[in-house]
Amino acid sequence: MRVRIVSYEDVNAWILGKFARRMNEELLKLGVDSDIANVPDPSADINHHLIFTYCMPEDLNSKDTLMVTHVDEISKSVRLKNQLKRASLGICMSKGTMDELIAIGIPADRLSFVNAAHDNVMRPRRTVIGITSKVQPTGCKREEMIFELAETLDPSLFEFVIMGSGWESIIASIRNLGINVTYHDTFQYDKYVEIMPSFDYYLYTGQDEGSMGFIDALAAGVKTIVTPQGFHLDATNGITHSFNTIEELKSIFGSISSERLKLLNAVADWTWKDYAIKHLELWKHITGKGTVESQYKDGLNSLLNREPAEIDVKAYKKSLYNGSIRSYRHNGWRKMMRLGDPKWLMQKLRSQMKAK
Repeated sequence: MRVRIVSYEDVNAWILGKFARRMNEELLKLGVDSDIANVPDPSADINHHLIFTYCMPEDLNSKDTLMVTHVDEISKSVRLKNQLKRASLGICMSKGTMDELIAIGIPADRLSFVNAAHDNVMRPRRTVIGITSKVQPTGCKREEMIFELAETLDPSLFEFVIMGSGWESIIASIRNLGINVTYHDTFQYDKYVEIMPSFDYYLYTGQDEGSMGFIDALAAGVKTIVTPQGFHLDATNGITHSFNTIEELKSIFGSISSERLKLLNAVADWTWKDYAIKHLELWKHITGKGTVESQYKDGLNSLLNREPAEIDVKAYKKSLYNGSIRSYRHNGWRKMMRLGDPKWLMQKLRSQMKAK
């Protein structure tokens, strides 16, 4: 397939240029004959325009697709409606925008959406679990629970910072699991004051009336995972998560892991490679160059298997009116707004909305 990415902005200037560069890079990796220019290629199978506001309706044909974003005033919605009488497809950046445009009369078979992408270079910071107690010969700290807990943790999501003597053998076992542990084997007050605010959670497994570290953790604004006993109970709202048994402790960390993974998975398939694949699947469909079934909820499935949506059409139209007023003010109509008849302006906006 031959694809021309039509970038009307300098590809090194700002965000739309990044979209063009990244898409082109990934399309080339996928074996697509792709390039970037500021004009369409008549010989291409697809000319994809970034973005719709830069091209005129009369210059488009069935080989054209349009990146659609920032439809925030009446003139833009009218322009897009006219463009899609000739172009094959408008590709929005969100389901919400796609649904709103369909609700105001743009044909559903001319709209889809592909979510934006990330560079896949961000890596999550591990959640820091802090412990500031020493191991006692009586076993009152129930330190064996820490290793049992560690066996259930994902090393990419958690790490420990421990201050206090007696942890050497347990730490060695935890490190053998691949979990990072920063260990201070003696109590150093200045270091203690430094590290306490860096904890995401303060953990205490003992059941001996309470941990002084618990008080300092709260003073530092750190969440706590502690036993519900002693003066822990006297600190109103001070216990974030409470437990007595190892099963309860594992359950707490299971919930923390699950919450973190939900965030990571929310954009797991939003990479630039995915972005290019989603567009390629759409282009293959509209050109008839291959039959595909997509694994993504956006892209091709947003066109063929669209989920129903309830849109407040009146509210969306009002937002377009407001956007138009803002645009007029910004582009030199402030004086007319101040001296002229406001009813005239509203009539002008309504006539634009009705334009074919």
